[in-house]
Amino acid sequence: MREYNIAAMIILALETATRAGSLALMVDGELSRAMAGDATRPHGARLPGELQQFAAVDGRTLRDVDVFAVVTGPGSFTGLRVGIAAVQGLALAGARPVIGIPTLDAMASGWMETHAGEVDCVAACLDGARDDVFYAMYDARVRREDGSLPPLFEARVATATMAASDIAAWPGGGRLAVIGNAGERFAAVFRDALPDAHVDWTMPNLAAAAATLAAGRLASAANPHALRPLYVRRPDAELARERQQRRAAEFFEVTAPADVGEVASLQARAFGNAWGAESLGGSQAQESVARLYAIRLPSGDIAAYCAAWRILDELHINSLAVDPRYRRQGLARRLLEQVLAASAAAGAASATLEVRQSNEAGRALYEGLGFRVEGVRPGYYQDPREDALILWKRRLDEGQRAEGKGQREGKG
Repeated sequence: MREYNIAAMIILALETATRAGSLALMVDGELSRAMAGDATRPHGARLPGELQQFAAVDGRTLRDVDVFAVVTGPGSFTGLRVGIAAVQGLALAGARPVIGIPTLDAMASGWMETHAGEVDCVAACLDGARDDVFYAMYDARVRREDGSLPPLFEARVATATMAASDIAAWPGGGRLAVIGNAGERFAAVFRDALPDAHVDWTMPNLAAAAATLAAGRLASAANPHALRPLYVRRPDAELARERQQRRAAEFFEVTAPADVGEVASLQARAFGNAWGAESLGGSQAQESVARLYAIRLPSGDIAAYCAAWRILDELHINSLAVDPRYRRQGLARRLLEQVLAASAAAGAASATLEVRQSNEAGRALYEGLGFRVEGVRPGYYQDPREDALILWKRRLDEGQRAEGKGQREGKG
């Protein structure tokens, strides 16, 4: 493995994850210069010429660069491809190694350069367009050897509401900073979900942060062919197919014995301590109380189910699961929205459920639909033993009216 002396080398860093992008130059271990790009021009029109011009300001050429660093995502699909391709081409031409730096790592680390000691954790939130946010959380109390912050959870993508709920549900506590450019569109969402957080929607120069992190990761410098983008969100074509599948999926109340048996099989795949067909069938025998709902795909497969009791004007959600083959397609949210709508139409005024305290994804889903934590059942769950959080949605009819309004306005 080649050894590098940071005190006698040049690192050129490029970031194209955002619309404007950024550039930075590190010389002999010190940040020499950094600049933001021109947001009015696409990355493909500016590169690689912009890199050559940037290096030439100090009388250097790209041949003087020892290591190239590039921000690898998440971010704009097109921007990431252009940036990585530009760096790969220059590094191959000059027989230079490259270092890839994840976007949110650079964002959190760059922000902490000027806010050390002010907070305990940082949530980096990047506007992902299409009403999505890319986000991750970091421990701000320590730095790793390369200068980066240890992640509390890795990069994710969700709607702004779900992202804010996910961050709010993090059990670590302490002083929280929420940073990034997501506030340009979603400031109110994050403010409402995280009223006690320190919010800073100014963006650090990501190329400068990437250059600093790259200086601490010289041992990981690799062949340009090794660069891989970190997309987080799946390709548009795949998402379009799934949206079409969801639109064609059928929501229905399960009554036929064969469908109850298929739900039991789904439950067994989803849970280690599943109830089984006998239990589900027994619940259905109590028609005045028990309800079992499901979503069937055009292929005929039952992809998700929800078992509940409707007692007077209260809906008690007992179990909800998505077949492992069809997860991360929005089916759980769609199913629960349909269940709540059907229950409200049948006279239910409120809904409640329990969730494991450690189930961050589940809690983000429920809180994104208006549920709020109102209590705890100590030791409720077994294998492993864990407390249950009791969530309530007190105004079920109000929530459905608001959701319907959002859909009519094109926000659903």
